[in-house]
Amino acid sequence: MYAIIGYFDGVTENKIVKLWEELREKEITDYPFRRKGHCPHLTFSSFTELSPGLSQKIVRLTNSYEALTLRFRLFGSFMRSDSFLLLPDPSSALTELHREIYNLQAVSSLYTPENWIPHMTIANHLNPDQQSAVQQLAQQRIYPFSGTLTKLALIQINERELIELQIFSL
Repeated sequence: MYAIIGYFDGVTENKIVKLWEELREKEITDYPFRRKGHCPHLTFSSFTELSPGLSQKIVRLTNSYEALTLRFRLFGSFMRSDSFLLLPDPSSALTELHREIYNLQAVSSLYTPENWIPHMTIANHLNPDQQSAVQQLAQQRIYPFSGTLTKLALIQINERELIELQIFSL
């Protein structure tokens, strides 16, 4: 499987990684550490095959964008899911970037513009007790903040690791 994801500035990444480390230390969940190379990100698109020229298309796209400031004020979970999420405000710049990324290959039903909900997964595969513990710890440690989406990455995902194929600066 492949994906196009967005990476954050160092301060934002460190904030999330510290929360992940505390969740692991408290033995609540080790979700983010189960796959080598996993780091805080927003997923824009996923697909099973790389289309020819995709990297060049992403380069052209990122040349027309600057880093995006995102405001984070919401925690949540998808209905009937076992995940805990941090959600940025859905700014017009973010949704436009997603739409343009989607148009590069238009093969991902999960991430179509009408279905995409921007989010950063804090933890996944949680039982109800873990879900509650993650929420409680997140509410104690993270307050509303702004972060910057600074890069896009084309990645390959397998069971054991996330492999960065190419990184593109915004």
